[in-house]
Amino acid sequence: MTGAARIYLDTNTLIYAVEDISERAALLNALLDASVRHTSAFLATSELSLAELLVKPLRAGQDDLVKRYHVLIRTSDWLDVYPVSRQVLVRAGDIRAGSRLKLPDAIHLATAQLVGCTHLLTGDAGFASVPAVADLKGHAPIVVRPDIPTLTTLLESLSP
Repeated sequence: MTGAARIYLDTNTLIYAVEDISERAALLNALLDASVRHTSAFLATSELSLAELLVKPLRAGQDDLVKRYHVLIRTSDWLDVYPVSRQVLVRAGDIRAGSRLKLPDAIHLATAQLVGCTHLLTGDAGFASVPAVADLKGHAPIVVRPDIPTLTTLLESLSP
């Protein structure tokens, strides 16, 4: 991964980072920390992530986790958060017409494409159909899994 790489964080990646206690969570948090230390944000997500992140904690009455997600999912020095615009929705419709992605996943992919992300970090198996999507209009980010070898490689590529 080069210095110009931009990584799109799918919702499940954020859940792993915040709610999981594992080596994967530690590596994801190291990736978030690395982004904080960069001069410009190279991580991105959609406002859709906030809605997806809040469902389980709201149902469970986990107010602290709800507050944590509200603080996490906002544009900052380390994370760019993009709105679900009409352009994103049109692109998501185009993606869904040529794939089996569910609408939220198509919105994430459309956002990643439109904002120029080079990688989409996701644990969602639904993105297995993304290679076929690359033949549609526009650039398709490389789908990478938040597994230990991949996260280790991403972190090593960010080291000075």
